[in-house]
Amino acid sequence: MTIYYKKEIMAINVNSVYKTVLSILNKEQRGFLNPDEYNNIAKQVQLEILEKLFFDYNKFLNIEKAGRVNETLADIPRKVQEQLDEFYTSSTLTSAVDGNGDATGVYTLPTDLYKIIDVTKSNQTIEVEKIDKNKLPYLKSSPLTTPSTSFPVYYQRATDLVSDPINIGNILMQYILKPADPRWGYTINANYGVNIYDSLTFVKGGLINGRILATTSANYEQSGTYNNGTYTTFTTGGTGTGATLTLVIAGGVPTTLTVGSPGSGYKVGDTIKFENVGGSGAVKYTIKAGDTFDSSTRGSTDFTLHPSHESELIITILGYAGFAVKNPEVFQGAIQLGQGSQITKQQQ
Repeated sequence: MTIYYKKEIMAINVNSVYKTVLSILNKEQRGFLNPDEYNNIAKQVQLEILEKLFFDYNKFLNIEKAGRVNETLADIPRKVQEQLDEFYTSSTLTSAVDGNGDATGVYTLPTDLYKIIDVTKSNQTIEVEKIDKNKLPYLKSSPLTTPSTSFPVYYQRATDLVSDPINIGNILMQYILKPADPRWGYTINANYGVNIYDSLTFVKGGLINGRILATTSANYEQSGTYNNGTYTTFTTGGTGTGATLTLVIAGGVPTTLTVGSPGSGYKVGDTIKFENVGGSGAVKYTIKAGDTFDSSTRGSTDFTLHPSHESELIITILGYAGFAVKNPEVFQGAIQLGQGSQITKQQQ
């Protein structure tokens, strides 16, 4: 069994890819791909490339096991694994317990799971074999195949996995991280109506860092009296946490409210309340559409892929864009470019 450890994730800049795609599409007026279309296609293409990496790696491992590896193929599994290494990580899982404190054999899966690679007992010496749930009764029908602590099995459900037997203790799971969806975030130029790339990092449920949420006293619910100054202590009426905010009181009234860091878990309709603002007063602000990354077009996320895939990304996105802009010429051009790229690789 190979043990993998999470490495620093390398990335491909989402803006660089988009600009290249637009440049090719716009050449000779071949069409346009708006940000929403691009983001949807980019998400799909990233997953396709990742799936292809798994397929290639497993295919070459099977060739290796069959003893059919020649000098040309010898380095391929290593090269593919190097690209997958960025997604490998591990996590120790603990079984849920019942009302009596006894293990149930149900293990909650990590929220960042994409694919399970390997499961062992926490001592890493005994593998926990994956099976289909409907196979379990057949295994347990014979004492020769019944799962045991020495030969445990598990089946996977939507958000957890279930072991048999249930008392195998903690398990170590090697798995592939779910890649973050690529996102080209933007603002709109008020004078020209064009989209301007937003380099802020998208944070799900985060308030937009640097954004001024309010500028006048009319933006708040107010009670009591206030002392002039800046205030940073507040409570949140929701699940949001981790944001930093600065409220300015000037002329005895609340004026600007500015986001320092985004935090996470915030949503439109949540309230932010500053108590005892220099006196007996309280100031409350309600989060509005456009204040969070999720409710706006702000914030970007790069592709979570090895840099060597940038050309493949561009080629494949162009292929999809041929359908999105209803221009078969663009699609055929992308296919030809892709074939030429593959020929070049084979000749190297």
